[in-house]
Amino acid sequence: MEKTQDVVLGVLSGLGYVFKYPGLEAYLESISRCGYTGRKVMLVWNINPAARQALLKYGFELVDINPWPTEPFFHARMRLAWEYLKNHYKEFRFVFWFDIKDFVFQTNPSVWMEENIGDAELIGSTECVTIEQEETNQIWARSILGEEKYQEIKDEEVVNGGTWAGTVEAMTEVFSEVNKGCSTYSGPYPPCQIWINYVLRQKPFKSVLRIPRWSESFAACLHPVWWVGAREKCRPYLRDNAPVLHLETCTLYPGTSNDMLKERVGFNNHWGKDKPFSMLPVEAGPMAGVGCVSKPKNKPFAVVHGYDRDWAVKEMFEFKYRFDSKFNLEEFKEFKEKQTAHLRALFKRPLRSPDVKNFNSSGNLPQPTRVFRRNS
Repeated sequence: MEKTQDVVLGVLSGLGYVFKYPGLEAYLESISRCGYTGRKVMLVWNINPAARQALLKYGFELVDINPWPTEPFFHARMRLAWEYLKNHYKEFRFVFWFDIKDFVFQTNPSVWMEENIGDAELIGSTECVTIEQEETNQIWARSILGEEKYQEIKDEEVVNGGTWAGTVEAMTEVFSEVNKGCSTYSGPYPPCQIWINYVLRQKPFKSVLRIPRWSESFAACLHPVWWVGAREKCRPYLRDNAPVLHLETCTLYPGTSNDMLKERVGFNNHWGKDKPFSMLPVEAGPMAGVGCVSKPKNKPFAVVHGYDRDWAVKEMFEFKYRFDSKFNLEEFKEFKEKQTAHLRALFKRPLRSPDVKNFNSSGNLPQPTRVFRRNS
């Protein structure tokens, strides 16, 4: 089999998904630009007519689910993925299970798989901390799996449940097992993420699972790295260098220990469009913002998940992946200046961004104590 027989598989439901956040524009435009030539299948129900039109325009095969699922979305999508793959597994080579609203393709994931999967059958995307070290995953594991299973996997690295891939046979079997686990849970948390982590660490899957380092450029999963409620807690435990941004092209690369950072895109510590775009000096420290480089030393990440966990970077990516447009840094800065001026006049109040003097001696900006809640 070849690239055209790969599949990007997703599940979408809800009338709110149109174009802008939470939406489809960056996702659709990025997959169109990255060179991917395989099939694109979306399992859908109760979606906005505009979203349907956009998906069809970008070459997606829509599988309408009828009747609509009665179980919660995070239960339903595991069952639906398994049911689809068990009926279609002979059609595909690699399956890419990717989330949608906070996800972009930077390069062709089929090429990455051909060059890097080796003898593995499953590729997981690390969040570079363990389940015990990341507050949300620890809570989910204890609440959903129970203490005994939590103890089994607490020292395993978090695999992002919305960014993994593999051969169609292995993926189908994993979905089958994850679906069984999710169907037994009736609590308040989304069970799929932690059940994926558990199943991947069981026989026979663990022996065919490979979790690439960030330096291998498969996926940047940014949930505990950029989000205000998690980054300070997780940063000391990161097992890889933090990603860096090539500012002129708005492209994310794996970082290295000797990157020559020239400045930082300042983190916005509360989501909102009313924050001006800010650049900070490198000396502000890693909690101040994303490091920017002129000459990246690695290949760009094939895919980026969770780019929206910081609003400043989110706006840059969505400006880049506007329909029928390209990224220009000066145009983006002008766009932000006009947006900020408009909102300042509208609300008649000053707008603030992080300032170097707000950071303590270790480069940390004090954060509120919160449990990070994913919206996959």
